[in-house]
Amino acid sequence: MALLDADFSLRAGSFELTVRLTLDTGVLVLFGPSGAGKSLTVSALAGLVTPQAGRIDLAGRMVFDAAQRIDVPTRDRRVGYVPQHHSLFPFRDVAENVAFGLPRARRRRDDPLVVELLEELELDHLARERPSALSGGERQRVAFARALAVEPTVLLLDEPFASIDRAGRTRVRAVLARTLQRRAIPTVLVTHSAVEALELGTHLVLFERGRTVASGSPAELLAREEVVVEGVVASRADGGTRVTLTEAQVTGPAGLLGAGDRVRLRLPAPEE
Repeated sequence: MALLDADFSLRAGSFELTVRLTLDTGVLVLFGPSGAGKSLTVSALAGLVTPQAGRIDLAGRMVFDAAQRIDVPTRDRRVGYVPQHHSLFPFRDVAENVAFGLPRARRRRDDPLVVELLEELELDHLARERPSALSGGERQRVAFARALAVEPTVLLLDEPFASIDRAGRTRVRAVLARTLQRRAIPTVLVTHSAVEALELGTHLVLFERGRTVASGSPAELLAREEVVVEGVVASRADGGTRVTLTEAQVTGPAGLLGAGDRVRLRLPAPEE
C-alpha cells in the first residue's frame, strides 16, 4: 500500500497545477525551478489549499476526494509540516515549542517524546533557550522536532534549508538525514537544490510549469538537468563577454560539471 497516493489538479489565479505522486517509503523530492508548483503541491497535501479535482490518500486514509466531497482539515490529517521559515513561538523556549506538536493533554516539556527528539536533533543543550538566542539552523531543527512530535504519517518539508546560511546547511542536512532514516517516516521534500535532492532523496519528481513531467531516482533524473549557476553576472566587454562571480555557487550533476579544476558551465546570456 502506498503511504502517499495523490492525483489532483487545482487553479490558483492564472496558474494551473496538475500533480501525480506516489510514495511507499523514503524521501520523495519535488524538484524544479521556482514557480513550478512544488510548494503549492505541499500546501495541497497539508490541506492548506483545496484542489478543484482529484484525490489525496495518506497512509490508506482518503483525506481529499473532490468527487466524494471529502476534505479533511489540516489539523486532522496527521501530517508534519515544516515551511521555509520556522514559525516558532518567540515566547516559548525550545522544549515548549517542540511540546506544542503533541496532543493538548501531553504538552509538557518533560514528555518522553520531547526529550527523545531534542537529543536526536542535537538540541537537548538548548532546551531552555528562546528562539531569538538560536542560529538559523538551530531554529529549523526545532521546527523539525515539533513536526515530528505530531508522530505524522507523512512529513512535509517545504524548502526547509532556504533560511539557513550556507555554513549551517551541511550540518542540518546531516542531522535530518539521520533522523529520517532512523524513524522511517515517508517524507516529501521541496527543493531546487541538486545537492539536497541527491543527499536526502530516494525518489524524485520533476516539476515544470505546474506539471509533474518525470519521476525516478534522483541520480538518474538530475543527470539530465542543466547546471544551475547562482551569483553570475554576464556583460559585454571588449567585444566579448565578461563574467563576474559574486559568492557564486554551482550545483549540478558531475557529468555536466566535469572534474578537478576544469569545469564546464552553461552561463546565462549576457545582457545587451
